[in-house]
Amino acid sequence: LMPVGEPPEKTAEEASDEVLKKPVYKPKAVPKINGKSIHSRWYWPFAIGILSAEAVALYAVLFVKLNMRTGIFMMLYGILSGLCITAGYHRLWAHRAYKASRPLEVFLAVFGASSIQGSIIWWVQNHRLHHRYTDTERDPYNIKRGFWYAHHGWILFRRREEDLGYADMTDLHANPVVVWQYKYYFFICGFTSLVLPTLVCGYFLGDWVGGFFWGAVARLVGVQQVTFCVNSVAHTFGTQPYSDEQTPRDNWITGIITLGEGYHNFHHAFPNDYRNGVRWYDVDITKWMLWSLEQLGLASNLKRFPRNEIMKGRAAMKLKNAEKFAKRINYGTPIDELPMFTASEFVAEVREHGKKWLVIEGFIYNIEEFVKLHPGGPKLILSGIGKDMTNAFNGGVYNHHYSA
Repeated sequence: LMPVGEPPEKTAEEASDEVLKKPVYKPKAVPKINGKSIHSRWYWPFAIGILSAEAVALYAVLFVKLNMRTGIFMMLYGILSGLCITAGYHRLWAHRAYKASRPLEVFLAVFGASSIQGSIIWWVQNHRLHHRYTDTERDPYNIKRGFWYAHHGWILFRRREEDLGYADMTDLHANPVVVWQYKYYFFICGFTSLVLPTLVCGYFLGDWVGGFFWGAVARLVGVQQVTFCVNSVAHTFGTQPYSDEQTPRDNWITGIITLGEGYHNFHHAFPNDYRNGVRWYDVDITKWMLWSLEQLGLASNLKRFPRNEIMKGRAAMKLKNAEKFAKRINYGTPIDELPMFTASEFVAEVREHGKKWLVIEGFIYNIEEFVKLHPGGPKLILSGIGKDMTNAFNGGVYNHHYSA
């Protein structure tokens, strides 16, 4: 607030002009690797960690026996890890699609680290940039750089922050749970991703080796690959029922394996909705988990975009697709290019030149080749030659179908 009578330092127009005068972002020239422009260089910490984990997981698949009980644990713990990413990292912290109680926040923060996808702050920053700059050079996992880059390459080739743009993270820096996880991330993820599953399988199931190779490493690699599919598969394969301005697509198969994240076209159109699979039959396990948590009082304020606005999006795309479909159909000569006849010229053509013409709704039809094909017989249609048959065509004689 300013004292009465003291003018503001700058008017809104002047402030706006200053913003407009700021230099426009222009991506800098970048080196090329295998013909693709990749910013910066190998990000060694992530590259070594990711590739080493994948090598160990491959070794497990080829050489380490998987016991049934260890396999069940791996599957259940993998689902838990995945849900903490989808419900926590993604829908809670990246999009603020609902509010979580403090115990739920702690749980999601702890076990969200179990698949080693980075801290909440790091993960959310990249994801908010992805939504703000989808399919552009500022998109951290830009699908326009290629399927492999969006799926896996972006995590190996780190890009400079100044080339990615800005994402507002003030809400997360003010969240004590998020800051705590960031501060102790390596201890938390080391315990939940490697130590805990190995201990559970070893102590309770008697399978120390399988616990490490399958319950820990193979599981976390599997969850990572499934998450990566949202960046690659969900931007390449599927339908676009809400918008085709960008690459995201809905894919029910991806929806199943990602616990609901595969309905990506809807998500990019309505990112703050706690649902990704908005229809009742969409396989969105995360949606039902959040609904259940709301019933238990652990989650609240689940955001739902108004159904009418969602239907507007679907209707707009249906109309757009119908227009695209219609452009592939041959409707004949455009109306404004057809020759014009007066009534007297029309009669003269019929009487003097024997044209088999009739009129329906102001258009002249030549039925010469159709007489023998007329379902009502030639006599009936021949009786209309030289006449305006609009009333007869539209129900006066017969209620003609669309094929007519």
